[in-house]
Amino acid sequence: MAAGRPGTPLLGTNGDHAASRSFWEERHEGQQPDGTGIEDTLPARLPARLATELGLGRPKLAFNNACVASTNALVYGAELIRTGVVHGAVCGGASILTEDLFAKFDSGQALAVDEAIRPFSLGRKGLLLGDGAAVLVLESAAHAAERGAVPLGRLVGWGLSSDAYHQVQPHPQGAGLATAARRALRRAGLKQHDIGYVNAHGTGNDRAESLALHTVFSQRPTPPPMSSTKSMTGHLLEATGAVEAVITLLALDKGLLPPTVGFRERDPGCAVDCVEHTARPASSSYALSWNAAFGGANAALVLGGNA
Repeated sequence: MAAGRPGTPLLGTNGDHAASRSFWEERHEGQQPDGTGIEDTLPARLPARLATELGLGRPKLAFNNACVASTNALVYGAELIRTGVVHGAVCGGASILTEDLFAKFDSGQALAVDEAIRPFSLGRKGLLLGDGAAVLVLESAAHAAERGAVPLGRLVGWGLSSDAYHQVQPHPQGAGLATAARRALRRAGLKQHDIGYVNAHGTGNDRAESLALHTVFSQRPTPPPMSSTKSMTGHLLEATGAVEAVITLLALDKGLLPPTVGFRERDPGCAVDCVEHTARPASSSYALSWNAAFGGANAALVLGGNA
């Protein structure tokens, strides 16, 4: 990054709670824990440590608004670059699957009972969790050209919205998700027909997501093909938006649309062109990746190839 204007770390994470679990386990066993490492459980510790090790600047921010956290990190980074605050930003997310996290989803009866996620498929039973991380380096086109970098892809549009409908359920018509996607298209300066693929959120509210798709692409005879890569990765929570952005960029680069594995039979209530079972060859310059979270938060990214 240019001298005097270093990149900034922006990460979606809920922190690493191993130390806090150890603290309470020791208390339960009658021990007197000293609390060493508790501060490392804070979400903010991850971007702070990344900034120290890589020599990055401010702001150093952690986003922990659930399933849109790392998508929000990418949006915020893009806005910082667009407004000239920084030349570049290190944006991404990380999520670790732990026993207590698994227990929360299990007690909420949100997990699939047949050991597979089957988005948009008839008879789907829930979701599965995964863990992982993805980090992308964003920079302005001018700064990339200045240092002779060849971009791997482009973040050309982004949009955010809030349903304000329910604590955990999305708007039944997918209104908030559609709003975020429309804003992303408008920011990108693109039309509906420019989008050749949609990476779905695919966590069980599939009918609302299908309706959102048709709302966004209402001027097309049929919406673009869509798949849920969570069928292969599991739900990565705070990391999901960054991981799916990387997958979407790779899909554009390779000319292959990733599949929805585990798909069985079309749900009549989900009128989408779902990429089933195996990857589908396709050539497209732009794709949409969107995410939704508890509390009605929605975020959408329009991604382009490196051409």
